[in-house]
Amino acid sequence: MLIRSLAVAVLAVAAFAPQAMAERRRDDSSSNTRDDSLWSETESRDYSRTGRNKCGIEQKSGKIRIKSNGKGGSAAYVSEWTADWTDSFVFEFEHLLASARPGKSTQSATSGIALGFGAFNAASGWTDGLNVAVVRTNTTRQLQATVRVGGAVVQTVTGSIGTGAHDLRVVWTSFGGEVSMAVFADESATPVLTVSGLEERFAGHEADGMGISLFGTSTGNFKFDASFDDVAFSGDDFDDADDDGYDDDDGADDADEDGDDEAEESADAAAFAAALAAADDESALPTFEAEVDDVANVAVLRTLKWDAADGEFVLVTVRLSNSTVIGSTTWVPTARQLDEYQESIDALDVATVTLGDAVAQALAANAGATFHEAELEEEEGSAFWKIELLSAAGAEIEVEAN
Repeated sequence: MLIRSLAVAVLAVAAFAPQAMAERRRDDSSSNTRDDSLWSETESRDYSRTGRNKCGIEQKSGKIRIKSNGKGGSAAYVSEWTADWTDSFVFEFEHLLASARPGKSTQSATSGIALGFGAFNAASGWTDGLNVAVVRTNTTRQLQATVRVGGAVVQTVTGSIGTGAHDLRVVWTSFGGEVSMAVFADESATPVLTVSGLEERFAGHEADGMGISLFGTSTGNFKFDASFDDVAFSGDDFDDADDDGYDDDDGADDADEDGDDEAEESADAAAFAAALAAADDESALPTFEAEVDDVANVAVLRTLKWDAADGEFVLVTVRLSNSTVIGSTTWVPTARQLDEYQESIDALDVATVTLGDAVAQALAANAGATFHEAELEEEEGSAFWKIELLSAAGAEIEVEAN
């Protein structure tokens, strides 16, 4: 199913890959979880003609620190970890850009995370990729996402961020052939910024592992100190042979592997009804599929809707804990997607029972059960909802309602 094919982890869309969160890594030397073999700074140093270090890297108090002493320059801590950009993943870290206000408009400091492919430059990131950085100029401080293709900047998105240290969460989401990214700060459910359309930007890199780097750069001989702490990555590892089985192919039965590709997330009647109402308030378009899912450890309800006037799919994502809409994505379906869902789309014209009523009926007839997913189907000119519930013991229950 299309919604089930959403894999979470940075906010974008891969071709029908199921959710897989098999690979999880943390990096914090204060807790002895840093593996220096995964990092390299051999290509990150930038020296002045006299040999004095312009901008360098040090590890202190469990943090990775990139410092400029006022001579300009750039430095980066490049990871050998690889993530498949057509899967989904989450990258988290605490970041602090410590600097005074630049005295001139020609001075600035930039530090953050770079994701991408090809050659890497400490000042500009990967030849093809995306930088997420805090940028400090003499007039502003902002969070900035910069998309680079073939070495040239093709897209820039900015958001506001205050002074001090921030816990940043980069959520990279792959869904139905579309790829997007969102950055959240300090446990907020609302992203500071989002970037979509990355599937077009990075086409041709399907076989490449996305490199990860922490970087900092100074312009105009400006002094800064950027620190990164408690770095963590979770998501599907690169180039699995068995992604469908939630296995990172390392031969171990890891605690973070589900063991199969059947999701276990579900919602009770009240939570489902409230989340569905929020989704319908966000978009009044008819729903033909819904599923409870887990996005970066947040339980959500996803509803897939059809816009007949424009020939588009609309995906609305609602946080189950408080019925808050956390995402709404619209796109023209591929021929494959449209063919897969044509029966459900046709069923909308003859359906006599709404999704909400169908699920309420199913839950009322199965005491103690919770809702997992539903899809509208059509047979011999009649429409019905195929609903999957989970019993109190966790067993699957299939119900049809019309």
